[in-house]
Amino acid sequence: MTIDWIAFLQVFIAALLSACVVVGLYALGIRFLAIPAPAPLREDGTVEPNGPSRDDEDDDLEVSGRPTWAQIAANVCFGLSALCVLGGIYLIIPVFHK
Repeated sequence: MTIDWIAFLQVFIAALLSACVVVGLYALGIRFLAIPAPAPLREDGTVEPNGPSRDDEDDDLEVSGRPTWAQIAANVCFGLSALCVLGGIYLIIPVFHK
């Protein structure tokens, strides 16, 4: 019995690349979730340098969460990562593709 080294190499490369894609997508999704909220604006249109001040007259500043595009991009990355994992499970379990 001999080992088909070319087939072994193909499986190794496919597994390595797919693992890098899944981990990369997940890490990119986490990075998108780490994008901070934009700095709040003062009444004169300038940006607060270190977040809103805690003076009584500035207590009504609105501070929003992360940008919508960052949340959408994170969800897309997590979804693609999950699809890759489900595709791998589909390929591993023979009951699903007789």
